[in-house]
Amino acid sequence: MTEGKGIPSIRQVVIFFYRENDNGLHRLRDTWDKGTLEYAYEVIRVWEQRRQPVITAKLVGLYPLLPLMKGENEQETPEQVLKECVNVVQEVEDESLQLDLLAVMAIMAGGRFPEKLVLSMIRRETVMESPIFQEWVKEERAGAKAEGKAEGKAEGKAEAICKYLEVRFGLAAQELQRQVRGISSLDELNRIINNIYTTGTIEEAQAVVLGTRN
Repeated sequence: MTEGKGIPSIRQVVIFFYRENDNGLHRLRDTWDKGTLEYAYEVIRVWEQRRQPVITAKLVGLYPLLPLMKGENEQETPEQVLKECVNVVQEVEDESLQLDLLAVMAIMAGGRFPEKLVLSMIRRETVMESPIFQEWVKEERAGAKAEGKAEGKAEGKAEAICKYLEVRFGLAAQELQRQVRGISSLDELNRIINNIYTTGTIEEAQAVVLGTRN
């Protein structure tokens, strides 16, 4: 654009990595009150693309897809495919990038080849040393920790509500306590705990729990 060549065209493309994902329906159709929209898009089937042009052009960003592409030898074995692809990645000089490419390649190759074979070519330790893999693990652990904290808060609030119901209404509130313990939404439990202490009858308490109290 800065060179005055105009705005580049936008091409809509769907990429299928594995044969089983291609359902053959390459058109979208949507109907609303004013008419119907039909939209077709281009399809790229990775298994139909040749591996060598990517290697020759050193399109490093596509290296993880190499095991899914066609080789020059149509009769190559899975072992030959993976060995060639790993060797190509090992030529990348940036060590961190090399580890990242191998980690993602292992994941992509796992959708086509047996896990045991993939890990015999790409060591588990290599995958775990990848910076991007370590970042995934870090994010997963952070997410699990946050989820655990949220669950702990929800359980604490549910128990506080149940304790009030037990003290206030005795055995008559057992079923209502069971319903409260089945609620996992922290927002919903906050709503209940903000209103439950003003209830005077079991019917009013039930209305609060069910969200039907005015």
